[in-house]
Amino acid sequence: MESHVIGVHEIIDLRELNAFKVACLAEAKARLDRVENPDLRELVEENIRLGTSTLTQMRDILAKAQTKMDQ
Repeated sequence: MESHVIGVHEIIDLRELNAFKVACLAEAKARLDRVENPDLRELVEENIRLGTSTLTQMRDILAKAQTKMDQ
């Protein structure tokens, strides 16, 4: 049976990772217009797509964890 309880330290770590991921995505999006090589541009675009998906998942986990902490 899997435990879905998240410790406070894990929530703090996840928030820090979330902030780092947001900064990385902002940088990637800001630089995307300057990428001329099609292969490199494709990699940066894929990085943005995956990063956005990861952020969504992380925020969902944080929302559930905070709800459990409030109870």
